[in-house]
Amino acid sequence: MFERILVPTDGSEPSRNAAKTGIELAAAHGATVHALYAVEPIPLGGFTAGSGPASREFGDVVEKQRAEGQEAIDELVAMADEHGVTVIESIGYGKPDEEILEYADEEGIDAIVMGTHGRSGVGRFVMGSVAEKVVRKSPIPVVTVRTSEEDL
Repeated sequence: MFERILVPTDGSEPSRNAAKTGIELAAAHGATVHALYAVEPIPLGGFTAGSGPASREFGDVVEKQRAEGQEAIDELVAMADEHGVTVIESIGYGKPDEEILEYADEEGIDAIVMGTHGRSGVGRFVMGSVAEKVVRKSPIPVVTVRTSEEDL
């Protein structure tokens, strides 16, 4: 039934819990997991592209996010290896919900498995979260994995 399962990750505990579910689902169906980390642009007050200190600071922030993303993906790959599941890795740049939906469309994803919460701080408690937007806009099944209160 499922051949390609997208498991977005942000490296948080809720994301790891969802990854476990996605990997188990992939193992049961002989599917491939697509691990995606979205680096969300962070505005640095008044920054315009170019050179100078603000440009270097922006580059440092993006590089730090990319490194965190790779670490989160590496952790997911290690979990998948334990189940004999193949993982395709990707780091996207943009709003997470948009990156998830675009990736799913471009890669012919059959299902998305993600946590109901991420590590976005206060925003994770209000409607409009990444998971809520993906569930609302996705034309394919989205499995959300509820997070325990201890993980928040």
